[in-house]
Amino acid sequence: MALSTEQALALLLILNSAHLTAVAKKPNESVMKALAETPVYLTSDCPSQDRVVVSGSAGGRAVLPCSYTPTPGQDVEVRWEAYPDQVKSVLLITSKTPSAPIPAQWSGRVKLSDEVSSGNASLLISELRLEDTLDYLCTVWINGICVTYRNVKLTVQADCPSQDRVVVSGSAGGRAVLPCSYTPTPGQDVEVRWEAYPDQVKSVLLITSKTPSAPIPAQWSGRVKLSDEVSSGNASLLISELRLEDTLDYLCTVWINGICVTYRNVKLTVQGPPKRDSTTSTTTTTTTPTTRPSATQKTSPCPTQQGNAAAQRRSYCMKPL
Repeated sequence: MALSTEQALALLLILNSAHLTAVAKKPNESVMKALAETPVYLTSDCPSQDRVVVSGSAGGRAVLPCSYTPTPGQDVEVRWEAYPDQVKSVLLITSKTPSAPIPAQWSGRVKLSDEVSSGNASLLISELRLEDTLDYLCTVWINGICVTYRNVKLTVQADCPSQDRVVVSGSAGGRAVLPCSYTPTPGQDVEVRWEAYPDQVKSVLLITSKTPSAPIPAQWSGRVKLSDEVSSGNASLLISELRLEDTLDYLCTVWINGICVTYRNVKLTVQGPPKRDSTTSTTTTTTTPTTRPSATQKTSPCPTQQGNAAAQRRSYCMKPL
């Protein structure tokens, strides 16, 4: 029997409503796609919490709030996602598999609340970076049904003041001190990090005061040392047995209680040994014995050249991130 237009529309609405209800009660790919495309308007069966904006400083920490009402004996799952491109989401972490691999940008820096079973579904992001400035989504599922979700906007600010950029020169085989300092305060947790930029883009961690005995990249192994006065505000780095390939940009950052308080870019230029005079000398035959140079004679010192200072590099902790 043919259906009228009105009957066909009514049937379509009924089928569509039944489909949405089934989707809302099952945490499958269809639901996650709906979350990614319309995070604010999930379904009427999954109520939203007020959208919030959270701010943090590069190098610091931020807590993205999310909560729910727990009921003993229920199967609870909390999921946190990020939106790097504002359209598609990336799963950061889920309480079902908290030890699962985390996307590289956040690896080792995100952690779920220890009180998930008590209704606290918040997410902690540490060592904030400027690129962490994104939209995040928290969803809570109980017995396979979405019970609530929250959109959180995280803004990371670059509040880490810089010191004047300096250029340091040294000679191959010698030593160079890369200067960096800060104002110490007794009782605070201080960390000094030094990085190098071998390819002018990505940095390589040389040494940190938190783990000074940790392995150092092969190029600098056994040749870099932090100041013995780090706790007194001297964050300088000593590089010994200088090599021509040490001519690079270096970055010093100082963190107090997990917050970047200052940084300095240092350009190191290593000069080679003096060139020998290539002029061919004329030899003559003489009966006079050749005299050796006196002990007071000195060779000319290695010329020191200083290159033009390049534009100051923008640090990764500048917010940070």
